[in-house]
Amino acid sequence: MQRPIRIVVPFKLNNAKSRLAPALTPEGRRLLAFAMLRDVLDAVSGFGRLTVLSRPGLDAAKVGCDVEILESELDLNDALNSFIAGEASLGWPSDILIVMSDLALLTQSDVAGILSCPGDVVLCPGRGGGTNMILIRNPRFRTCYRGLSFPRHQEYARQSGLAASVFESFRAGSDIDRPEDMAEVLLHGRGRAKKTLESLGFILPQSGQAGCVRT
Repeated sequence: MQRPIRIVVPFKLNNAKSRLAPALTPEGRRLLAFAMLRDVLDAVSGFGRLTVLSRPGLDAAKVGCDVEILESELDLNDALNSFIAGEASLGWPSDILIVMSDLALLTQSDVAGILSCPGDVVLCPGRGGGTNMILIRNPRFRTCYRGLSFPRHQEYARQSGLAASVFESFRAGSDIDRPEDMAEVLLHGRGRAKKTLESLGFILPQSGQAGCVRT
């Protein structure tokens, strides 16, 4: 029988999606960041207890839905690993699923897919070597979100004697970090992120040119 799931979605409150600055104003980046967060929350809803991990200052009203907010002054790894250690000290009441907040294409099928994979740890790689989702079933695992985090996470699991498997998905692997990534949202998005980009005037070019353009 599958154990209960605790879903944690880290969200950068201040200066979110700074690498999109060449294409979006600070306000546009803020709007898109919150839209992607809501899309991710919709995708993971119903699979377990849901928590958004963020710096102080975020509340449910800003998110736009009723969700548990966990505030931390720590950086991403320290905040996540403190959370994991806390759950371990409680006897590991639930497995933990970490989902990045910029997965604008994520669907419930992707979430169900990673939850069905075997292993003490299940890693979902992102484009460019990152790790977009992690399912943790063993409290010995810790996150290593620096640089090419996917191979770092694989190596950490190996050194810890944990069985790690990989869940690969185009949608779950498509994090929106760079201006050229926004075309994927316009092509394949189904939720608020796509509508937000469209409201900001972005469209797909008709000439076959890569990326997206602003009207």
